[in-house]
Amino acid sequence: MSSIAINKKINDNRVSLLKVGKKARIVIYAFMAICSILVLLPLLWLIFTSLKTQAELTQNIWGLPKSPQLSNYALAWKKGRMGLYITNSLISTIVTIIITVITSTTISFILSRFTFKLNRTIYYLVVIGMMIPIHAAVIPLYIMALNLKLQNNLVALGFIYAAFRIPASVFFLESYMKSIPKELEESAIIDGCGIWKTFVNIILPLSKDGIITIVILAVLACWNELLVAMLMLNQPFIKTLPIGLMGFIGEYNSEYTQLCAGLVIACLPGLIFYALLKEKIVKGMTVGAIKG
Repeated sequence: MSSIAINKKINDNRVSLLKVGKKARIVIYAFMAICSILVLLPLLWLIFTSLKTQAELTQNIWGLPKSPQLSNYALAWKKGRMGLYITNSLISTIVTIIITVITSTTISFILSRFTFKLNRTIYYLVVIGMMIPIHAAVIPLYIMALNLKLQNNLVALGFIYAAFRIPASVFFLESYMKSIPKELEESAIIDGCGIWKTFVNIILPLSKDGIITIVILAVLACWNELLVAMLMLNQPFIKTLPIGLMGFIGEYNSEYTQLCAGLVIACLPGLIFYALLKEKIVKGMTVGAIKG
């Protein structure tokens, strides 16, 4: 076979591969477009419903609002005490973040940088907590709260959330910290740094992306949690945001348009928080996966 024929065959193969590549890209883009529409439709419906009157919603549940009712948001905020419930959720979330970060970073540092006899045993005992979902422990949590008189306590609720976030956080951070070169730690020790200074000045700054990742995951987990919060909190002024939203639906009257407005308001902090730190969480997850 001549070189001209061989080159022609190679070019033909390249053209066919390019055609297949274009078709594959079209299929992938079409699939992604459909997925985007499926994700955005419920959000758009929620926003449109929040701008309707109760009569409009009854007449046409899928239609667009004829005249946007921004007053639904004002009523949801004032009548539904959204500001109070968001503040309560922030308190429990901040407590969760503080306890999760302090505990997870110290445990991960010890397990990843020190070798001792019970190292792996402690690691597996901590990580096995990932197998226990928080809702599987609601009965013992409720009994414990009654015995210790911890009901209607947002700080105690934050400690409970943190206890169930620590295993996954340690699982993630331990492999993250283990990949940090030991030469940096040895250099710090030669310069006179003790264990605490090495942890604070070397390990924590290098683990920043991983810490931000576990913070975001902790926020997303506890911000929308309902069942445990319902068991722990029963006083009106101590309720968190998910419990407060249930107040729009009563036995004899339900304000669905105000509920949708409240849901939009409730979604905004999480969306803003994620939008500001999305690069950090993606970087933390990917780097942690590669390093692990």
